Amino acid sequence: MGFVRGLVFVGVAILPSLVLGLISYIALGGTTSDSMEGGEFMYGPCYGIPALCLIIAFILGIKDDQRE
Repeated sequence: MGFVRGLVFVGVAILPSLVLGLISYIALGGTTSDSMEGGEFMYGPCYGIPALCLIIAFILGIKDDQRE
């Protein structure tokens, strides 16, 4: 049950994590125009922050409830 709950948490966290990554990309000075070279692309905000959010959501989902 914990694995499925972790997947549900990840499914719910996809959109907010992408929005957070986009906001951090723009806040850190990322370009939003069409003419962008590969060297100017920031991988951390675009891939790192959403991936970190999804990993944290999965870990929170698979933790056992300790109700007593």
